[in-house]
Amino acid sequence: MEGEKIHFIGVGGISMSALAEFCRLCGYEVSGSDRCGSEKLKRLSDIGVKVFIGHSPENVEDADVSVYTSAISGDNPELVRAAKTSRLLKRSELLGAILENYKKSVCVSGSHGKTTATSMIAHILICADKNPTVFLGGEDADFGNLRCGGNDYCVAEACEYKKNFLDLKPSIAVVLNVDNDHQDCFDGIKDEIAAFNSFIKGAVAVVNADDAGAREVFNSSTVNFGIKNRAVYTAKYVINGNAGYSFTFYKYGKKAGRIRLKVKGYHNIYNALAALSVSDVMGIPFDTARRGLESFKGVKRRAEEIGEISGIRAVADYAHHPREITAALSSLGGYDRDTLVIFQPHTYSRTEKLMTEFVGCLSEAKNLIIYKTYPAREKYSRRGSALTLYKNVKKLSVSVKYAQTRKELKTLIDGYAERVKTVLILGAGDIYDVAEKLLTKNEEKSLKTLAKKAKKLYAESNLKL
Repeated sequence: MEGEKIHFIGVGGISMSALAEFCRLCGYEVSGSDRCGSEKLKRLSDIGVKVFIGHSPENVEDADVSVYTSAISGDNPELVRAAKTSRLLKRSELLGAILENYKKSVCVSGSHGKTTATSMIAHILICADKNPTVFLGGEDADFGNLRCGGNDYCVAEACEYKKNFLDLKPSIAVVLNVDNDHQDCFDGIKDEIAAFNSFIKGAVAVVNADDAGAREVFNSSTVNFGIKNRAVYTAKYVINGNAGYSFTFYKYGKKAGRIRLKVKGYHNIYNALAALSVSDVMGIPFDTARRGLESFKGVKRRAEEIGEISGIRAVADYAHHPREITAALSSLGGYDRDTLVIFQPHTYSRTEKLMTEFVGCLSEAKNLIIYKTYPAREKYSRRGSALTLYKNVKKLSVSVKYAQTRKELKTLIDGYAERVKTVLILGAGDIYDVAEKLLTKNEEKSLKTLAKKAKKLYAESNLKL
């Protein structure tokens, strides 16, 4: 694509913004559009990306290549125009083309845990002086959603939605788990497993031996990892510490050494095992891998402490699938009486098709608020709405409440201020942004400003405080 102008439709997305920044840093003339402004758009603008707020056919007039995601609807005015005036590329096709330029690439797939495992692998490669380029679908605590490295190694997430990961041809393909998710684009779990098997074709496959779906994914180069079942790479003598889990890592039945994670959650042992497995396949010494893994401090929106709301400690987590919600509630105290859980459903189709599972895991919370659905690409559906989920949970739990607006949410949280110690915010939509706007620190800042003004007035009137 040398010398071409590249336009990104929906450039504010976490994965799209990383690709746009990468292309700009590679010297391309880059533009992008999104529905509203954000910190991501400001950063892109600062490095020379031409940013448009709102979608208009005129935005793509000069583009040679237009990049879009599966979240962009077919009637988007820029997509319609770009189909006539420029070359169209899916986000995954562009990422696939980028990966081809690296000597070795690692792509991490799975229904859950992709961002964390990808980031863990990146930290190991950094510690091993491999200088990897990294594309994340989240934000690492150290380098955000993009790390530009050398020309030899690249690590990226591989999203299975609409089989987009089939556009990637990695050297090493990780399969963390295969769950019954994205039912709007897969014809059941067998179809999903078949897609994962196509994804690992031609790669060294690193697969979770403890996940029922992942066990059905294999090729002639497969190695596996696990805790419960027999595997090439295993974790034994697991201990739950204050900072995170620790375990002894074994490979091919032989003890390698002890690992102490700085992130909480039993599920992170599997993410760590995946990362350690990849590092061993790549020939990285265990001591180096351990240092890299233990340097990992986490990613944004994964058990992230974000401040206080109504004077209550607030923790945010990306969990939006029943399996992820259960893991988050278990590891972050979501079942405790002194914890308030706030959950925002992500898409109507997922909520409707997994309604029973959502009700089952959420009804166990002692204090629960369900916030309005984040629709993403979908139109309203009563059967899969947050209100319907609330009504179904209410049949099993009297402690659940519903909020349709940010103001209603704040009022409900205020009512728990004297009763709980933690607010646990779950969801993959805009609930994180909503929560940030409710943080007590904003109120404190306003109060400090008022206090300074009052002090100045007192000083000017020669009165003593």
